[in-house]
Amino acid sequence: MSKVQAGLAKGAIRAAQEGSPVFSISSDVQGSTGISAYQKSFPGRFIEVGIAEANMISTGAGMSKVGFIPIVDTFGQFGVTKGNLPLTMAALSQGPVIAMFSHVGFQDAADGASHQATTYLAAVSAIPHTVVIVPSCSDEAEEFMYQAIKRFEADRAAGKDGESYIFFVGRENYPLSWVENPVYDWGKAQVLQEGGDVVLVGSGVLLNRVIEAGKQLASDGVKATVINNPFINHVDVETIGAAVQASGGKLVTIDDHQSIGGMGAQLSHALSCAGVTHHIKTLGIDGEFGQSAYKADQLYEKNGLSVEGVMAAAKELLA
Repeated sequence: MSKVQAGLAKGAIRAAQEGSPVFSISSDVQGSTGISAYQKSFPGRFIEVGIAEANMISTGAGMSKVGFIPIVDTFGQFGVTKGNLPLTMAALSQGPVIAMFSHVGFQDAADGASHQATTYLAAVSAIPHTVVIVPSCSDEAEEFMYQAIKRFEADRAAGKDGESYIFFVGRENYPLSWVENPVYDWGKAQVLQEGGDVVLVGSGVLLNRVIEAGKQLASDGVKATVINNPFINHVDVETIGAAVQASGGKLVTIDDHQSIGGMGAQLSHALSCAGVTHHIKTLGIDGEFGQSAYKADQLYEKNGLSVEGVMAAAKELLA
């Protein structure tokens, strides 16, 4: 078991050890976001700007313009609210950055609604030249951070403007990987279980809900395809679309996010644009702010973001 953000730091360390000019810019919470592991490994290649998230991202854009690969980090809520304008300007000014935004959705249960980012995907997915990635386990996070840095480096070497990469992760511990010998291909969804009755799609902190729902549905005679969809605003329509078509268009998604503009909404739009007919049940937060709780699971249960909720949605589609 490991925190997902630990994998992001490992990916940054691996790339830096190979010579990539990674530079970390933090705003006071590097211990919580996990990038402190990188800073300890490369003590001369980070700066701390204090509680000034917009300045952090603007500094990252400046570091990008002079040849570094900047990684900025903070909690998701402050990354997308205070950081939206500088993230936009970084992409517009050909000064892309890599962002690690943690404690998304209800993961920061105890700090209440003010700290709970429930619009984070909607807030940044439409920024041009920006790739939004939601890894679900440490190994996946490590591999995609490493690949993002290498893609950043390759674009720069080719004289291209490059893209910003925004990683959203939670705060809890998860397995290092969900399957044996996993393959993490850039831009691809990951099929974890195959079936033909219904498709269950998750990402990030709630992927475990669709995995468990898929197992329990199998015991009820329902064969579900379970898919991990980490590339939120660059949907792998080929993989997911084929599975949805094979199931007769029956699709369930789950989001630690507002239903509007979330992973499910963006996936449904991409499938519709590709001509993939489907009937979707989207489990998400329906127009409400969060609230304080001892554990995130209490808020997930309150909002129907549970294994039982996924199973009920699947059975409703099959009725």
